[in-house]
Amino acid sequence: MNQTFVVATVLVLAIGVGQAQSFRKTRMVDGRGRELPVELIFDKERQILTVKGLSASIAEVPYASIGTLSYEQASRRRVKEGAIVMLASFGAGGVVMLTKSKNHWLYIDYKDANDKTNNVTLKLDKSEYRLILNAAEEQTGKQVETLAAQKGRSGRR
Repeated sequence: MNQTFVVATVLVLAIGVGQAQSFRKTRMVDGRGRELPVELIFDKERQILTVKGLSASIAEVPYASIGTLSYEQASRRRVKEGAIVMLASFGAGGVVMLTKSKNHWLYIDYKDANDKTNNVTLKLDKSEYRLILNAAEEQTGKQVETLAAQKGRSGRR
C-alpha cells in the first residue's frame, strides 16, 4: 500500500515537470485603460511567457528577451464606491469610504524581434500574485524588482 502511494506520487511529479504554469485570474490594461481578462502562461519547455486574451495570443515573450520584471502594490481609498453605497445607507457608505482597495501589478519590459522595447502591464489577482511572482523568478531566471508602493495609482502606463 505504501509503495503504491510513493509510485503514484513520483508519477504525478514526473508528469508535472516541464509543463507550463498557467494563471487565469490575471487582467491586462489595454491602451484605453480598460482591464481585459487574460491568461498568463509560463512555458519552461519552450522558454516563452505568453499573455493570451479570450480569442488570441496578445504577447509571446521569449525569456531571453525579457529586460526587467517589476512588481508594485498600489492602494487607494474607495471614495466613489462609498458614495454609491451611501445612497442606500449613510453609515455603510461611510464605512466603505474608509476602506482601501489594494491592487497588485506586474510590469514586463522586453525587446521584440526588431529590437524595439515593449512592455506588458498586468493586474494580478490577490489569490495568485505570490504564485505568479515566484513562477516568474523561477521560470525566467530573472529577479522581480519590487517598486515602492504608490497610493492612489492604478498601474503605470
